[in-house]
Amino acid sequence: MIKILSFIAIFVIITLQSASAVRQFEPKLILTDCPIEGLAGKVKCGTYEVYENRATKKGRKITLKIVYIRATGDKREPDPFVYFAGGPGGSATADASGLARAFPQILEHHDMLFVDQRGTGGSHPLDCKFYDAADLQSYLGYFFPLDDVKKCREQLEANSDLKLYTTTIAADDMDEVRAAFGYERLNLFGGSYGTRAALTYLKRHPQHVRTAILHGVSPTDHFMPSDFPVQTERALQGVLAECLADKVCSEAFPNIKEEAKSVLAQLIKGPVEVEVQKPKSSEKVKVKLSRDLAAEAIRYMLYSPVAAGRVPLILHLASQGNYVPLTYAALQYRQNLVATGSNGMYLSVTCAEDLPWIKPGEGERMAANTFLGDYRLRQQREACALWPRAKIERDYSQPVKSDVPVLILTGQWDPVTPPSNGERAAKTLMNSLHVVVPSGAHGLNGLEGTDCIDDLIVKFVESGTTKGLDTACVKNIHRKGFALKFQ
Repeated sequence: MIKILSFIAIFVIITLQSASAVRQFEPKLILTDCPIEGLAGKVKCGTYEVYENRATKKGRKITLKIVYIRATGDKREPDPFVYFAGGPGGSATADASGLARAFPQILEHHDMLFVDQRGTGGSHPLDCKFYDAADLQSYLGYFFPLDDVKKCREQLEANSDLKLYTTTIAADDMDEVRAAFGYERLNLFGGSYGTRAALTYLKRHPQHVRTAILHGVSPTDHFMPSDFPVQTERALQGVLAECLADKVCSEAFPNIKEEAKSVLAQLIKGPVEVEVQKPKSSEKVKVKLSRDLAAEAIRYMLYSPVAAGRVPLILHLASQGNYVPLTYAALQYRQNLVATGSNGMYLSVTCAEDLPWIKPGEGERMAANTFLGDYRLRQQREACALWPRAKIERDYSQPVKSDVPVLILTGQWDPVTPPSNGERAAKTLMNSLHVVVPSGAHGLNGLEGTDCIDDLIVKFVESGTTKGLDTACVKNIHRKGFALKFQ
């Protein structure tokens, strides 16, 4: 993820010219110039202050980190493009530069606004340290080590009420920021958990939404991680079937489905010992790779078409007794994905909005006979037992009903937010269009023809409607191919 440069020490109050009037910001919105290459003079960074407890409007105040990019063209529309980051725990402002570069046509006419959700990035982050960088084996253990969870809770509670970092409260933060900027309506763009945040905003503040783009839908009734095993299995089998339908891949790995089963059978017997090289060192150490971490690595590889294209090769090598590539994958995802972001915020969200609503035995039943198994559900439950649980609204998980235009994008083999999520959300979003991207995953990088999706997004924001969007080009999107060896 692209890192935003540090705040400049001295802040000034600024005014912005809207389409109809000049509005003076309240003092608690503080912005100043900050550099993003190629957008000199257009970018402001700063903070906005809110009460941690929005209900009482008393006590501790926290600051939300903001990056604002003014539209680059002469014809500036009144409704900005607002991004909701994934996770839970990701930083929206960290993605500002990347999205500005990805959608220059949108930025030409629409301001772009990035606000780190409370508990993430630069907005009073709830960061936890869960692994020991000096001990590679620590990355191959519990999803959230319980002793570290206890320690992190104690540290964070010194200056945070961990029950006040839910999606609903964050949606109201966003609306307060909207009002401070003087915007009447927003164009929402959410990815992964960001779609849940965007849907929650739409539900609570429908009059302030012009359009919404949901990429990889995690609706409020998607109780993670109950369906992770079945959706990982669906994605894995889909990718392996594509390999067997590909002439080159099928010739290289003709027995890949049987080999995948043999790898699982071997790991079920117990962990395998693997020698790996420490990062930035010539030293080699032996670590143990369990079924849980091996399966998790495959699951995370399925998030991206590029990494998914290496799954047949990695499983083939493991079936021959070479677990080194699979072990490196497990380590890298733990180090660069699970260990990053604001994991305290992740727990505050999922321990209130997800885990309590999974019926006893349901997750275990869904995990039976899958590659992933139920380890993630078991370990998250244990972590949540140690974390404060926020109260959420009774109707929180009810489907969001709206006639606001919504563009829904889903990868065909997405292992975490599958097409069925998009279909379910679309039923009550009356002016929605659901596009399933062939061979797509949780992301689309590595596919040929994805300019089609970028063009759809641009045209949707420009027109403000799903009507008339031509999706014919989607059928031409395809996987570039499968890896047959490591370069």
